Amino acid sequence: MPRSPRAMLTFAALSLLGIGTAQAADSRTYAPYAAEPGGKAATVSVSATGKPGARTFHLTSTAPQRENAPSTRIIAEQGPFIRTGDNLFDALFAQAVDDARLASVSSIKDEWYNDRQPIPCPCFETGEKWNYVWTRDLSYALDLGLAGLDPRRAVNSLLFKTGSLRPGVPVPPELPPGSTQIVQDTGSGGSWPVSSDRTSWALGAEAALANLQGAERMEFAAKAFDALRGTLEADRVAIFDARSGLYKGEHSFLDWREQSYAPWVRQNLSALAETKALSTNVTQYRALRLAARLARDFGQTAVAARYDGWADALAVAIDAGFWDAGAGLYATYTSADLTPSLIGKYDLLGNALAVLSGVVPADRATSIFDRYPFAPFGPSVVWPQAPGEYVYHNRAQWPFVTAYAVRAAAQVGHVAAVDRGLAALERAAALHLSNMENLEWLTGKAQFDDGPEINSRRQLWSVGAYYGIVVETIFGWHAGADGVRISPTLTSTMRDRFTGADSVLSNLDYAGRKVEIALILPPKHGPGARYPVASVHLNGTPITGLITATQLRDGINRIEVRFGSPQESGSTVTDIPLIDAVSHAEPRAFMPWTPSIAEAGRSARGVRLDIAPPRDRTPVQYRVLRDGVTLAEDLAGQSWTDPAPPAAALTACYSVVAVHVSTRIASQPSAPACLRGDAAQTLSVGRKAVLGQTLQLGAVTLPAAGRYALGTLYDNHIFALNTGITNAVKRLVLLGADGTRHSAIIQMPHIEPEGDKHPVRPSTRAIFDLPAGRYQVALEDFFNMSGLSTNITYSAPGGSAGPVNEAMIEALTIDKVAGP
Repeated sequence: MPRSPRAMLTFAALSLLGIGTAQAADSRTYAPYAAEPGGKAATVSVSATGKPGARTFHLTSTAPQRENAPSTRIIAEQGPFIRTGDNLFDALFAQAVDDARLASVSSIKDEWYNDRQPIPCPCFETGEKWNYVWTRDLSYALDLGLAGLDPRRAVNSLLFKTGSLRPGVPVPPELPPGSTQIVQDTGSGGSWPVSSDRTSWALGAEAALANLQGAERMEFAAKAFDALRGTLEADRVAIFDARSGLYKGEHSFLDWREQSYAPWVRQNLSALAETKALSTNVTQYRALRLAARLARDFGQTAVAARYDGWADALAVAIDAGFWDAGAGLYATYTSADLTPSLIGKYDLLGNALAVLSGVVPADRATSIFDRYPFAPFGPSVVWPQAPGEYVYHNRAQWPFVTAYAVRAAAQVGHVAAVDRGLAALERAAALHLSNMENLEWLTGKAQFDDGPEINSRRQLWSVGAYYGIVVETIFGWHAGADGVRISPTLTSTMRDRFTGADSVLSNLDYAGRKVEIALILPPKHGPGARYPVASVHLNGTPITGLITATQLRDGINRIEVRFGSPQESGSTVTDIPLIDAVSHAEPRAFMPWTPSIAEAGRSARGVRLDIAPPRDRTPVQYRVLRDGVTLAEDLAGQSWTDPAPPAAALTACYSVVAVHVSTRIASQPSAPACLRGDAAQTLSVGRKAVLGQTLQLGAVTLPAAGRYALGTLYDNHIFALNTGITNAVKRLVLLGADGTRHSAIIQMPHIEPEGDKHPVRPSTRAIFDLPAGRYQVALEDFFNMSGLSTNITYSAPGGSAGPVNEAMIEALTIDKVAGP
């Protein structure tokens, strides 16, 4: 009898774990995606010689290898190792340790740094294809587990991603004396603060500190505190929005504009810079908490209170600003509107980090794993997918994100998500004989259809993901400066994989002492349960709480964990519909094509919008927003009139969202159509260059009090749209006749040329509540990433030839907008 799509998905998931099909202990066969044309099962075989700790594993995969890489791999066991009775499971952990060894280098290099010559650095490089150290890749990898494998290399790598301001770069008065900055790597529109997730560094630093003791810890703690303080204070000035309580900027890791934002954003990066992203705000929260803890360590109680206060408020703002009750998930980001609206897109990293960081109430944490859709071979990093975009962040699985999801699901006891995530991680590592950068979302392949666009073996955060899932999640090793917490996650499905009386993780190191963890295996049980920890013994002695360095003896210290009776979970995950593997716009899994407003104008009846015809024939309805506030829903036609438009003096921006009639999945919002009010002004400044000096933009008179949005029309074509370090970052200052000063940071990111022409675009906006009066307006210098010492060897603009923080200014714009 034919299986239903849901039954087929369940069967496929169980097959990943070796359930439902008889498998030899030294080989495992993985089913293809049910809707993949010509899909074939793939088998991984493993043999082992030698004793645990000194085994040699020989792995062979029948799966296609990316770029025709070898289909076999030989791994000599060294460093930490496991003995579970399952050769493949043991071999894949040895593979992660070996991948980490290959990533442990004495020098790094990148085509844009140091004239392509090696830079001495006993660091972790990012991957086989990425031979440099990148802030977010490194930090997430360390947080996931690699900090514990080699804490000194972790510190070297982290400090490589910090720097001071270069000589001649003005130091903003808000920066604490002696502070440094965390590097935001090259990125969209010239990097920070369009991209603003450099605070992910805090996660790696926190993990490194947890694995250091004594003088080493104190030395790194002092340097970490300097970097965190400088970064947090700069970000507070540059990207904090007091009205929402959130930080602006691109979301973390999903930083390939059109892959996860609306297509029109590519040519309007100021709009991207104005959005607020879940993951980026969570990393800010983590950085604030770590900075507060370090401040207390150094006796700076007032600084600690400052950062804890900011963190407390940010946690509330994250929960309020991103929770989408209809989806049961936290949205990935909000719009750039005057009143930010939730975009109907969700990412697994942001949701998992929010759970792990403690900003999510318990019921919402459970909802995340009940509701986030899983494909048969693991969760994609975003949901739903963008139509027509190739595989990279879109339509992709990334093992490091899956690992964060598993870690978070384990924390809240969601057994189904833990089992499905572990199965995905094992399948990926086994079939591809390495810890790959990413995978196509439906087939789990390293290359299928049109991507992933780039795919590196032994990608550092994927390596950290697999290593940490075994060491920290399954075996429960959680190191800290004050001791080790033992808290393993043993589901009944995972227990059934292990044989013998115990499963052992050996050759761990803590404070110079050797440690092994033995999970004393309980009786087997059917799938869907979790074994609670009943007792922990250290060298035969019962122990509760942390295991401290003073409790460890010379030689090997054995920790034994015993478990209680299995507890049924009852948890389930949401399976995606069974869709064609080569679909690029299936309405059950893809957003509608982003709509556009063909025309907008005022009339006697109100403001009329004409929506351009949809790109395909899939039935959609429309939602209309004004300045981010929904005015109408479920519109079937292509025209709509706002019967109650804003006052004539106010500038208002309209956008539309398309919604699939069949699935209610919503699109990205259209590019805004802005109708300027009678109070709007444009002050031409004659295309002047704003360099390091203050640029006077002229005087402006505001005839009435209210909320005003100020910005520039500018050109910045210093470097490419998708990279660089020369986003122009300036302080817009209004000086009232009475000497009152108002200021805010505006950004003027790179703009892509149109043939041989350089278009002018609007900058980000500075929002002020102002009394009526006359104001002098100026642009003062701030700094960007070209101002950091770490970019002295960068070969593109802003690097070796000196810092660059400039744009060509054509006009100043002033708009009165809705507000108090």
